[in-house]
Amino acid sequence: MKKNLNKKIQCGLASVMMIFGLTSCGTPSYPATDVIPGKNNEVTLTDYETLSIAPVNTTLGSDYIRGIDASEVKALEELGIKFYDSDNVEKDVFTILKNHGVNWIRLRIWNDYTVAENDSWGPYGFNNLERTINMAQRAVKNDMKILLDFHYSDNWADPSKQYIPEMWKSYVEDEKGILKNNPDVAGLTEAVCNYTAYILNAMKAAGCMPSMVQLGNEMQGGIFKRSRTGATKVDGKDGQELKNLTDDNRKAIIAAAAAKVKAVLPNCQVMIHMSNGGNAGYCNTMLSYDLTNIDVIGLSYYPFYTNHGTMSQLQSNIERIIEKGKKAVIAETSYCYDIKAYTDNVSNEFYTSDTASEDDEVISAANLTDYSGITTDSNGKKRIVASIENQAGVIREIIEKTASKGASGVFYWGACYLGVDDVMPSSWENQTLFDANGKVLPSLDVMAVSGK
Repeated sequence: MKKNLNKKIQCGLASVMMIFGLTSCGTPSYPATDVIPGKNNEVTLTDYETLSIAPVNTTLGSDYIRGIDASEVKALEELGIKFYDSDNVEKDVFTILKNHGVNWIRLRIWNDYTVAENDSWGPYGFNNLERTINMAQRAVKNDMKILLDFHYSDNWADPSKQYIPEMWKSYVEDEKGILKNNPDVAGLTEAVCNYTAYILNAMKAAGCMPSMVQLGNEMQGGIFKRSRTGATKVDGKDGQELKNLTDDNRKAIIAAAAAKVKAVLPNCQVMIHMSNGGNAGYCNTMLSYDLTNIDVIGLSYYPFYTNHGTMSQLQSNIERIIEKGKKAVIAETSYCYDIKAYTDNVSNEFYTSDTASEDDEVISAANLTDYSGITTDSNGKKRIVASIENQAGVIREIIEKTASKGASGVFYWGACYLGVDDVMPSSWENQTLFDANGKVLPSLDVMAVSGK
């Protein structure tokens, strides 16, 4: 992901090879991963035939995005994880997804994950160009389109983690890590654009160019907010705040990157992406960007987080985006099918012990007050029971109610994100669309829209 870089990106081949960690044969390099047998190598697969999942009850056009973020797949496969279709046959996971109605795949890409492997916030996923191309080629083979998600970071980028990649920090810091009074914004912008073009051209050459590109991840607060400095803590966070970059600088970098995408792939759609999908202030921020080359505003919407807003607030943001002449897409969402299932030693986002009371066998439904599966616990709190049927029901509601306001599609996040102990643990396993043994869950069938 990140490489140290002290000079502006040059056009020469030698510089490109240095920056992107290429070998002489042009293959992106990363540490070899020993194949470790996954926990689902010899399993008895569960029979889900008694479960019937209703499809979306609304007419969706043929261009409607029924997407899955599958960014972890290649790394998991390298660790021995296998995936099984509903007929209990092991298959390429992209074939399984296609069989159940998925038509888009979202893949994130990090600059140089190897420099962040020891960071406390975890390099799980190991996303680089070679793995991304592998997954993208398989998705294209299964007639699915690609959304490429540039995090513009060496690891996770979200509202609390917008770290400048190691390869670019010399534009804003000196060799001692002191912020420059006059950062090289022009050089940084050129570096971002050249990197973006390099990745897109590599995917194009590999026959798997994206149909949509996302510039930054949950970046309503701006990209490149902090500099990663290992274990050093400043204000309780890793690294120092990059105060020598302004919000206008950050927006201009995104605008330049969007123009570069259009120059390389004229027909490719460009997305910018916000978290907390029902937050009107965040929506205002996204609409304040230079939207000249922006086609789509992506919104994360996790209905179990109260701060993501109500469905009506999400719908309002979708309407405002469309009024501005842009498409709205739910770029991330999910829901759990269980709160006990996990295969590693990392606690899941939702978890309860085997001795939990019946009222604990549920999770919050604060943002979906109209959902038909809501129950009320002994404390008077409204809840949605964690089940495969309700996982599908939540996805169905989000699709139906956002599509009714003109949203162009939805991507489910972490659908394949199973875990491997001590190597690639996952806190998301009970929100996947595959069970702990890697068998597809019937809830994925909600993506099949019965020809509508």
